[in-house]
Amino acid sequence: MIIGITTTLNEADGFQRVNVEYINRVAATGAVPILLTPIAGGAEANREHARHVIELVDGLLVTGGGDVHPRYYVPDPAKNRDALGLDDLAAMGCGSSSHCRSTGAKVPFCGHYVPDRTFEEAMDGTSAVETVESLDGRDVLSATGRPPIPCLDGLLAVCEDRDGFELELARLAHERSLPTLGICRGMQVMNVALGGSLYRDLYNCGVTEKQHRQNPPYYGISHKVTIAKGSLLESVVSASGDFEVNSMHHQGVDHVAPALLVAARSEDRVVEAVEDPAKPFFLGVQWHPEYLDHHHGLFNALAAAANSFREEGDAVR
Repeated sequence: MIIGITTTLNEADGFQRVNVEYINRVAATGAVPILLTPIAGGAEANREHARHVIELVDGLLVTGGGDVHPRYYVPDPAKNRDALGLDDLAAMGCGSSSHCRSTGAKVPFCGHYVPDRTFEEAMDGTSAVETVESLDGRDVLSATGRPPIPCLDGLLAVCEDRDGFELELARLAHERSLPTLGICRGMQVMNVALGGSLYRDLYNCGVTEKQHRQNPPYYGISHKVTIAKGSLLESVVSASGDFEVNSMHHQGVDHVAPALLVAARSEDRVVEAVEDPAKPFFLGVQWHPEYLDHHHGLFNALAAAANSFREEGDAVR
């Protein structure tokens, strides 16, 4: 069976890359890992691209990386960017700061809607200056010097092409019951694709005072999560109650998508895993199991579900 793995753009030098840990974990299950990359051309081109790519795989691994553009989950988690027109500027809030819907805490980010044209112009800017951002356990080079976009302040490696591609992949995977595992950003993509929303920054949104971005080594443990009894997550990691994880994120799930249930939380109540009990395997975790040997059950379960999906498809054909 084939499991597709999404990638991160190393923006300054133009390379698409993925951490080898993802590839090795998938290969160790006996599945064939292939890399799924977005294409140039914007969100709509990548949604169309996703509709073709989804036909190639028996399972999907949505990896970690940069932040999802807030246009897809602000202000109403039931509306993504496509449901908002240029006349909806007022609906996006105004001023240089806003308030978190859930906590009421003041959030020092602009809530303005950014039209596609403005976003594209900013993304097309060039610069000889490079900045280094640590994403999913590796340094990623990002070009700087573009025109500033207020609502992207504090966000990391926002990529219009990747958002369009992965949100559509996640939506289609859910629609088709394609086995899907989301890791870190990948879990957030799954939640947003199905109508959920995110905290732009756990600390600045007043969710927690605890640091959820650990320093290397990433195979070390950062904190514990509590796994929900009877959940899919409980069965695939063969653990219940407290479970030790690593942590490399600054955002988190706010409103959980209607189709999803919370499968794990950290001690400070941050959502650490979500799943859809109505699907054979649609599971996202906020930590990075690719670095942790005792978390291999997640990848084994994805591969087993992908194999079943492939066999069912062969039987139909």
